[in-house]
Amino acid sequence: MLKLAVILVLLMLGILATKYLDEKSQQKLLVGLGIIVGCAVAFLMATELMR
Repeated sequence: MLKLAVILVLLMLGILATKYLDEKSQQKLLVGLGIIVGCAVAFLMATELMR
């Protein structure tokens, strides 16, 4: 549960940081965050299934 909370806090900080970027940089960052979220979800699901 702590892993999930840390990931969510970091994502919220990333989303807040996008407010101060230009439009092109925002899109790149949001795509990057989407990929990171997908990887984190897959990793957490895999670790829970292994238990």
